[in-house]
Amino acid sequence: EGVQSLLSNYEEFVVVGEAENGETAVSQFRTLQPDITLLDIRLPGESGLAVLNRLRQIQPTARVLLLTSFEDDEYVMAALQAGAQGYILKNASDALLVQAIQAAHRGERVFSPRVTETMVRKLVGGANTDISPPESLDTEEIQILHLLADGASNGDIGQALYLSSTSVKRKLSRIFSKMNVQTRAQAAAEAVRRGLI
Repeated sequence: EGVQSLLSNYEEFVVVGEAENGETAVSQFRTLQPDITLLDIRLPGESGLAVLNRLRQIQPTARVLLLTSFEDDEYVMAALQAGAQGYILKNASDALLVQAIQAAHRGERVFSPRVTETMVRKLVGGANTDISPPESLDTEEIQILHLLADGASNGDIGQALYLSSTSVKRKLSRIFSKMNVQTRAQAAAEAVRRGLI
């Protein structure tokens, strides 16, 4: 609502729709075909990164700006790999957000300054050279990845899948090992990259 209120001050912008979850976002995108789509990474139902993948499948040239509070390297890189037009942090100024939308409409890629720093740090650090084939994940592990991508805590995961705290920790450790990652954010980002969620 804050973004919609901001954009209403500019004649060049017309907000054609808004959605509270990923499924509605995909449905409205298909119907309304907006010039620019603003998307949060954390959405009810499925992650914004998964929604981004779906939007790009519907319209490969879709211009999607991620507006989020997550600045983890893994989320940024996963968003870029999924074809995001830009990645703007929610603490960005109104002026920066407006400029980002304008730039995205011109076909430019746009990022918050801190996100640019994250990208440079990741590139300077070098890419992961491990090329061993990924181990397969079972259905429950993929369910856990979906929950991770939605920001679920261990308690949330246990409640959703009827697992004890110990079981959740053990399963997360197994998932991290299979995916060759070390953090929850890395696991979620890698799952999106592999098309698992």
